[in-house]
Amino acid sequence: MGDDWSRWLDEAPEEGEPSGRPVRTRAPVVRLRRGKREGFDVEAPEPAQRPILVVGGCGGAGTTTTVLGIAGELATAGNPTVAVDATAAGSDLALRGADEHLYPISLQSWLYGRGNDEPAPLKECMSQASSGIGLLWRDGAPLRRRATYLTVARAIYDAGFTGVYDGGNPIAGRQLRPLLDDSDVALVLAIPARADAANRLRVALEWLDDQFGDSAEGQGAGIVGDTTIVVSHQQPGADSRVADHLREHLSGWVRDIREIPYDPHLARGELVRHASLAPETRRAYARLLAGVAS
Repeated sequence: MGDDWSRWLDEAPEEGEPSGRPVRTRAPVVRLRRGKREGFDVEAPEPAQRPILVVGGCGGAGTTTTVLGIAGELATAGNPTVAVDATAAGSDLALRGADEHLYPISLQSWLYGRGNDEPAPLKECMSQASSGIGLLWRDGAPLRRRATYLTVARAIYDAGFTGVYDGGNPIAGRQLRPLLDDSDVALVLAIPARADAANRLRVALEWLDDQFGDSAEGQGAGIVGDTTIVVSHQQPGADSRVADHLREHLSGWVRDIREIPYDPHLARGELVRHASLAPETRRAYARLLAGVAS
């Protein structure tokens, strides 16, 4: 598959240590997207943005706050948006994001709410955030009747909403494969701003390339070329060495590398209210969304 890009990172540099490697020029992203997706309702209003899957490159990567930030910016721009818990056994997505109303219906209950494998009306089953987004939480029960998250994505698409999916960690979770295999779904790979997390990112990218790549695809192509890396700052300060190191080694291989600054509102671990985020945090999510959803 062209050059051996898997050697891009051995160790993140210590403070003040230059890496000495030239920066690659950005390669075009050629991961192809289909037009109207097979099996989707052609009569439904098409969402204005691509669905987005956020997955952690390691534990504690900030996938939930990234999902809520992206979804909040989408809703602010007037796009009907739903944040979806796409973890294997349920996360705290709705508990963190539903600052207006936490609805007692789970994703599974919504998906089969009408019987005969038909979902209930989405607007009536979502938890709500004050930013305008809806949220679907899931419990630990499996999806029934051979349903997958592609089933969920189709139902959300048919309802005219953009889905932003919190895949949690690990990226190799079986439940995420249908979304990873769909080229219409934009992929965001989140890590904390730590050197060890940057080093572990290589494993996730190699796995993506092995599982979903194509021997005919070269630099900047396929699923890796359509992946946006998000470096989340979870400690005070503006140390960008990890993000800069990734830009040096991955520019041209991935779609983009973005940073989310430290925000005291997010750091408290309580309800995330989009309006309470710092202006720079909001701008960072807006810049991330502009690249991911294009």
